[in-house]
Amino acid sequence: MEQNQLDLETFSCSICLDLLKDPVTIPCGHSYCMNCIKMLWDKYEQKKSYHCPQCRHTFTQRPFLQKNTMLALSRTLLTFTGEKNLIKV
Repeated sequence: MEQNQLDLETFSCSICLDLLKDPVTIPCGHSYCMNCIKMLWDKYEQKKSYHCPQCRHTFTQRPFLQKNTMLALSRTLLTFTGEKNLIKV
């Protein structure tokens, strides 16, 4: 059961609580769906306040978001190999 929980946590976005879609990892190391973190940071654009929703680390400039290809590939392989008992798509 602990293995299932780890896999779900690893591949889930803490903003939308769904599986990561176009995963990005921000400078503090936490990962989110690209669209989710963009929408969150767009809300704070006028204040120029960007932070991580998990650890609250604050960034002075809006970090550049680039797709985390390793997370995307791992999620794809996990779901493709029939491990549907770990991740429901």
